[in-house]
Amino acid sequence: MKRLFKIMSVFIMGCLLAVNVYAANPIDGETPKEAPTEVTTEEKIYGKINATNVIMRVGTTRETEKICSLSRGAMVEIVPNSEVENTDEFGNRIKIIYQEKEGYIAKKYVTPIETIDGEWYLLSTATTQASANSNRDVNISIASNYINETILNPGEKFSFWNTVGKCTYDKGYKDATVYSNGKVSTGIGGGVCQVSTTLNISAKNAGISTNARQHSLPVSYAEREDEATVSFGNVDFSFTNTTGKTLKLVMYSGEGTCTCEIWATDFVKE
Repeated sequence: MKRLFKIMSVFIMGCLLAVNVYAANPIDGETPKEAPTEVTTEEKIYGKINATNVIMRVGTTRETEKICSLSRGAMVEIVPNSEVENTDEFGNRIKIIYQEKEGYIAKKYVTPIETIDGEWYLLSTATTQASANSNRDVNISIASNYINETILNPGEKFSFWNTVGKCTYDKGYKDATVYSNGKVSTGIGGGVCQVSTTLNISAKNAGISTNARQHSLPVSYAEREDEATVSFGNVDFSFTNTTGKTLKLVMYSGEGTCTCEIWATDFVKE
């Protein structure tokens, strides 16, 4: 019995050894199968800096350390889902990657470059320049932020006041110079007419007709025929996208300047 048990043990060990040898050295012509690996690729998002001397910082506020300055036209990578809400005059911040440096800039200073189902291209642009004034600059920045990245599909109408809303202190608007009935005075939101006028010029450069009306007095930052005055509840500035293309309005401002870029694509956004 002991001899039989020993023979059986040797036989079983031999079988196990043979299995291991086969697994390590498969027969000719066969390739050992490897466990499938999941390959996931996340499409990168790129953008273009749309202003001069844009500061990239370590954190999301102006008090954090400066990393570098970015020039207009610089290409950057946008980190997905990185937007951080910020209530100062520069607005929300977004994380970017530039030449292996990673940090935050104001979202309004980077224009995403979309390549899915159609590329964006610059259709027209306009910049107006007035004397820098802190309160006025704040008002222009706030109104520009409301308009920035507005999408207009073919045949869609843009309304300044429907987009910007009423100027209030709660929104951060300040008192500045306004024109009213041919007189110069001070009122909340002074300067927002430079935003509507800049947009009007860019729309005209794109071949779009607008309902623009002149101010009661000439302004320093535009020709008389390019002006587009606005007064909440009284005078709106509007136009219809007649280009047959989908449009994106990109607006930014600083130190008395206001810029409007109109980007276009043949792809209709949902």
